[in-house]
Amino acid sequence: MPCCIYSLVKRNRQNHASTDASRRYHDRVARQYDAIYDDPYWEFHDQLTWEAVRPRLPANLMAACCDLGCGTGKWGLKILKSGYPVTFVDHAASMIEQVRAKLPEMGEARAKKATLLAADIVEMRMLADESFALVVAMGDPLSICSDAAKAVAEIFRILQPGGVVIATADNKLAGLEHYLTHGSIETLEDFVHTGRTKWLTQDDREKFELTTFTPASLRKIFERAGFDEITIHGKTILPLRRHKRWLEMGQLDRLLKLERLLAQDQTSAAMAGHLQVTARRGSDKVGK
Repeated sequence: MPCCIYSLVKRNRQNHASTDASRRYHDRVARQYDAIYDDPYWEFHDQLTWEAVRPRLPANLMAACCDLGCGTGKWGLKILKSGYPVTFVDHAASMIEQVRAKLPEMGEARAKKATLLAADIVEMRMLADESFALVVAMGDPLSICSDAAKAVAEIFRILQPGGVVIATADNKLAGLEHYLTHGSIETLEDFVHTGRTKWLTQDDREKFELTTFTPASLRKIFERAGFDEITIHGKTILPLRRHKRWLEMGQLDRLLKLERLLAQDQTSAAMAGHLQVTARRGSDKVGK
């Protein structure tokens, strides 16, 4: 077997193994997932997220929206509650079941506007071309999936011309501290060269691979897919996950104001924990 083909086969096997590990982890934690992200930091984080999503909601309440890597449905359910039809997509069937369990709370009329789909965002052939006016992909599914470039190409395909995607990914630069603290020169070199790391979990069967990005590398995969009007912000820029006491001092509004101010300078994204990209599919562009 030629070396290049062997390398591709080996990489594909690694991707499948990582996808299986990710699915196994997310299936296991689905019931506890909301509780894991229930603290003052995530309240701060989520307020910033909704501030980004809400102005991008389509003017037409009939316009279809999609929540990719939906988890337990936090963002898709908010969009559904706002009156839009929403398709929820997650590779972990147990996460989809958590969404299903929440739908009765939305009322019968809204629940009927929900479509639930267990699928990998790298391959969504069951979703038709140009189906959605808005796609959200929160919780870093671009980092979790096996091939972010393919996932972005799929997002481009399912978006309508003029449609918008808002997605997040892990920031490579934020990961350097971990390797300097816990790693070796070899692991640091590997991380800097590849941007790849693994989800920290005690069960080896659940240690799936993560791909991290710099602001420039994240922008590049969206440009290559054909997107325009691409903006990238950090979330969060203030390192409040390490300094949660600030969130317990009754100063949430003032901290949000500072975060918004910092985010006006897109170069500040380099020091954030996560990257958030907003991109538009042009009305006459074709994916590359």
